[in-house]
Amino acid sequence: MDLNSKGILGWFMDKSNFALIFLCYFIIFIVFRPSPSGASVGFEEGIDSLVERISSGMSEHSVQYIAVVDFTDLDEKVSQLGTFISEELLTRLHDTQAVKVVERKLLSKILEEHRLGLTGMLDEKSVKKLGKILGVDAVCTGTITDLRTTFKVHARMIAVETGQVFAAASAEVDKSDALRILMRKYVRSRRLVEGRQGDPRQAGGINLLVNGGFVHQYTGWKRQIGDIRQGASKTEIIDFPTGKSGKALHIRHEGKGHIQFSQIVSVPSADLIFSATFQASTHEGMIKAFSGTGVVQIGLQYFDQKGLKLGQTVILNYVKNPFADTPLIGVPRRESDSYRTHYIDFSGDKLYQDYRLDVHREIEDNLLGIDPDSIEEIAVILWCGASHSQAGSELWITDIALKNR
Repeated sequence: MDLNSKGILGWFMDKSNFALIFLCYFIIFIVFRPSPSGASVGFEEGIDSLVERISSGMSEHSVQYIAVVDFTDLDEKVSQLGTFISEELLTRLHDTQAVKVVERKLLSKILEEHRLGLTGMLDEKSVKKLGKILGVDAVCTGTITDLRTTFKVHARMIAVETGQVFAAASAEVDKSDALRILMRKYVRSRRLVEGRQGDPRQAGGINLLVNGGFVHQYTGWKRQIGDIRQGASKTEIIDFPTGKSGKALHIRHEGKGHIQFSQIVSVPSADLIFSATFQASTHEGMIKAFSGTGVVQIGLQYFDQKGLKLGQTVILNYVKNPFADTPLIGVPRRESDSYRTHYIDFSGDKLYQDYRLDVHREIEDNLLGIDPDSIEEIAVILWCGASHSQAGSELWITDIALKNR
């Protein structure tokens, strides 16, 4: 059939071709539809699935006593998330009452005494040695792979006697859900253990934001444009040696309107530190004091469990009108602070290296209309815009993080 003789639209409208089109679509859907197993799931669901699958062969292999070691990344490094996942698996395997599990503190002590690494990349020799020392029948080990917005968790159950894997399972878990649960449990435990021996801040290094260093281009960030009929914006990911990640988001906007990037995350509490490295530049139009200004905003917006906005902190740079502090009517001025909005001015053309903001203190000191305990989500907003056709703004930003303080 020559598509050009009728045009593509005409060919699709021809009733004689409808059955063929439908058949082709059906075949493509069946063959290429994504497998449900490849989709990410919530953290609780993913861990429960792993426990169910790796414990299914225990009775067959006469496993009654097991040890669970810390999960590692592919470079054999143990992270807080790896430790957290191994602890969750240990607890849930114990709850099945199908096997006994070596208590974690005892396991750590024995491994330290015998100079064995508590990691997920155990070879056959190490497994057999560990089994002999502990008297266990099997060892649960595994790895975690970071897939940007999700984690792939691989778990294996290894028989001590043979050193062979007799059960294996994997689950792709939503990263934000996993980190939220980790941080929430950390906050609760911190309140219980504060003042006791040991450092309760072990989970403080977890960043709730995805891709805050822009190593993975724009992954995790939502882009929005104001009025597409006004102004013009350009964005790019650039090399930025000054930052820790080596990359940065560069936004440039000219003319009226704006562009913004945003990311919203669930948080365990307001006991957080916001940090970033950034530099901004804004300019007026040709006629000073009468041709608007460019504006750069780095904002934190706070939401309750129903998704209602409670308030905001806005870190901003703009060209202050020379008549703003006079009583003249009609002069453009920045909005004033309120019980729910706090503005923090910063200087243009200056690099702010590892700028830090204590979120809980910010709310207690400057946002008196917000109850810190009611915050369930925080949105991070990166905003560039202008109020005049000749004004403009520019922002370089990287290493954006939201971590427990």
